[in-house]
Amino acid sequence: MAAHYFERALFIVGEQNSGKSTQLRSMFRDARLGTDGVIPSAANLREMYRLSNERSLYIRLSSPHERKEYIGRRPNEGADNFLDKTAEKIAAGTPHAGKRWNFACPLQPHSANYMPNVVETVRAFVGRFDPERTRVLFLSPDRHGDLLQGGHLPLVDSLRLIPSVEVAWVDARERTLNGLLIADVFEFT
Repeated sequence: MAAHYFERALFIVGEQNSGKSTQLRSMFRDARLGTDGVIPSAANLREMYRLSNERSLYIRLSSPHERKEYIGRRPNEGADNFLDKTAEKIAAGTPHAGKRWNFACPLQPHSANYMPNVVETVRAFVGRFDPERTRVLFLSPDRHGDLLQGGHLPLVDSLRLIPSVEVAWVDARERTLNGLLIADVFEFT
């Protein structure tokens, strides 16, 4: 039996500088994340949060596209594999943080640097970790008020074919309005 069990994954999808990390930060409005509903302003947040005695959340604020990570063949010596890095962080946290894991991360919709598009990234993630549920939230309108262009609809259609994947859109013009809605994917009561 695996040392850990993957419950839920959340991906916030938007173009570069569209407000993905800001929307992820807004989850801290949820008191379960230990900040009494106050959104932390620190540039770097902890990566691991306890949701209960057996349940933890690994949150990333930088997309693997921006970090020049990869899936598949290693492009160069300095690059990290997104899936391996995720597995290593969870394995390192499992002995003391419980066995039930959840994950939140921003993604870009299209291929960038060494990372594939959101469909291939989510498909690889689901194939590797087999979460019970995977929620993909597209930012539209984004923090600038820009709507997603039609090129995103084929991505959505392809995401819907992946088992366990749910797709929705979030209005990201307000920095904190969606925090509880986003955090609800990790509500288990």
